[in-house]
Amino acid sequence: MVSTMNPTHHLLKISRLEGLTDGIFAIAMTILVLDLRLPSHLPTDNLFFLLKSDIALKLFIYAVSFIILGTLWVAMNFQLGLLDRLNRQYLWSNVFYLMVICVVPFSASLVGAYPNSPASISFYALNLLAASMGQLLTCQCADYFNLNINIYTPAIKQAVIRRILLAPIFYVLSLFLAHWNTSAAFITLILPTAFYMVPGRVDRFEKM
Repeated sequence: MVSTMNPTHHLLKISRLEGLTDGIFAIAMTILVLDLRLPSHLPTDNLFFLLKSDIALKLFIYAVSFIILGTLWVAMNFQLGLLDRLNRQYLWSNVFYLMVICVVPFSASLVGAYPNSPASISFYALNLLAASMGQLLTCQCADYFNLNINIYTPAIKQAVIRRILLAPIFYVLSLFLAHWNTSAAFITLILPTAFYMVPGRVDRFEKM
């Protein structure tokens, strides 16, 4: 029996992966705000002090974590835009990557509860390091199995990998700083976020 399937038709749909990715990121980014809770029966005269100290810190950690997830979503959106087709290996690499993304709200909550603990900062750094390695894994998986569109040149590959590998340098440094100065470690942890918010070399390929 001769198959009449169109050779350009793919059983594994990129749109389904995009939907899952968007959903996971949306849920993770929403869960972040759930940690912003006031204690019940709080006296009015202590409200300003609480907002100034505890809540302000948690708001800052929420904002930073939200933007970090935003930059990770933008990066994955760029990768998905380069895909021509999928295979099971690539899908599973994304499943494990998204599993790491789901841990970010817990990591942020841990830092919010124990901001001066080397353990909480280290856990957050390891979480973000795993996310960066997950991005690298999906990128390399697509390249290895030739899943990208024809415009995916060595120049694009080099630009993407260089951009991915910037953050892990700071995350590893943060792991070492956490046992010396937790404030310096946390600042080091969030520095790559500012870089990723600025368009880089990879963005010039977007109009190709």
